[in-house]
Amino acid sequence: MRRCFLLLIDGLRPDVAEAELAAGKLPHLARLLRTGGAGRAITSFPSTTSVSYLPFLTGCTPGHCNVPSIRWLDRTRYDGRWWKSRDAVRSYCGYQAGMLDSDIAPDVQTIFDLVPESIAIFTMISRGLAPHRNPASVERQFWGALAHYALWHQPSDDAVAKHLLQAVERPAPFVFAQFPAVDGYTHQTHPRADRVLRSLHTVDEVIGRLAERLRARGELADALILVVSDHGASVVREHLDLPEWFRRQHVPTLAHPELWQKEPAAAVMVAGNGSAMVYAQPDVPRRRRWPLARLRGPDAFGTREDLVELLVMEPAVAMVAAEEETGVVTIADDAGEATLARTSGGIRYTPRTGDPLRIGGSYEAGDRDWLTRSFDAAMPDAAYQLLDQFRADRTGDLIVIANEGYDFRDRFEIPEHKAGHGSLIRAHMQTPLWTNRRLASVPLRTIDLFPTMLDWLGVPLPDNLDGELVWKL
Repeated sequence: MRRCFLLLIDGLRPDVAEAELAAGKLPHLARLLRTGGAGRAITSFPSTTSVSYLPFLTGCTPGHCNVPSIRWLDRTRYDGRWWKSRDAVRSYCGYQAGMLDSDIAPDVQTIFDLVPESIAIFTMISRGLAPHRNPASVERQFWGALAHYALWHQPSDDAVAKHLLQAVERPAPFVFAQFPAVDGYTHQTHPRADRVLRSLHTVDEVIGRLAERLRARGELADALILVVSDHGASVVREHLDLPEWFRRQHVPTLAHPELWQKEPAAAVMVAGNGSAMVYAQPDVPRRRRWPLARLRGPDAFGTREDLVELLVMEPAVAMVAAEEETGVVTIADDAGEATLARTSGGIRYTPRTGDPLRIGGSYEAGDRDWLTRSFDAAMPDAAYQLLDQFRADRTGDLIVIANEGYDFRDRFEIPEHKAGHGSLIRAHMQTPLWTNRRLASVPLRTIDLFPTMLDWLGVPLPDNLDGELVWKL
């Protein structure tokens, strides 16, 4: 029986991992790679935990899944009555985390739907997964809560390791295991901190024990092992608390965790904390988003000033994006605006008064050509990712993207994030991809791993995937 093991080391930067591998400090991974390959992939935007798990476990983008961020507001249902409308505002960082499964678009199938004999350990997405195949659900909640306040993340990884090695003995064709300690320690310190590296070395030992057990059972030759991450991270030098920024502009603002605001003129939903979605006049239900030109006007946030212009002048802000019409997005930075448009041949980029993507002029190409061209750019795959965001009905009117070294949450981020993610920058969007099989020679998005895993297991691919089977084993 063919088997697939997807091991996700949350928040691991590829350059940090590659340096440890080159230094000989990940010997078990190095042994695994003798028959496989090491590379990088591009994650989904926003580059933050839970949202960035969707590509691995559904093969679909966050926009397609209608889960555009870890926090969002449903503009069609929220009407300002906090208690009655509370289900129209979401945060997966608290008690609503369990709602993620039901929030995913109904046409999207998880790998657990398609491979019902799967096992998942410390998973945030469990739709289609039988309770007895989610063996660490209670431990994830207990250790996750303790880690957040005690700043002690290693017990979570230890629990994952125990259940992963036990899963080898069960007849499960697909096993997913999420190791959270690297991300936790990164937020507390920085991506190369000693505690981060120690946790990575411990995961390496687990990889060695996993391979040895599969070898002893005579199953290693038929096993696909993938070691990945959902996003990278970067040091945060300064916080621009975006809800407080709007309040300083005299805009009544709704934001987590203070969800009551009389007659809010803006709702700010921060992710990661390197990006945010802003909703104008959120207590007036409507279906359509407002274009950037209207967001610049006085009726958007109730001020005389162009808040979009003030926002892009902030050192913390790399760019903003808004939907012009279906399939057309305007992006702007402190130098001007450009448009992205979905065409029959792919994506067309047209500078107007500026060139936020730093391409040097107009450009039109297919989705995979955009990925290849921008893989190592300052904002990899930005054209594809921004258009995808506005596929979701729940996405805000305005997306705000942070520059490296900044994030958008301060007052209620306890403990303080000294490193973070969520932006479109390269340090957040590129992730490691290690496997015991020969790696594809083409650039990959993390959504492309889903069809590869299904193909390896002999499971027919759904028709509506965003990922492509460009890496066939």
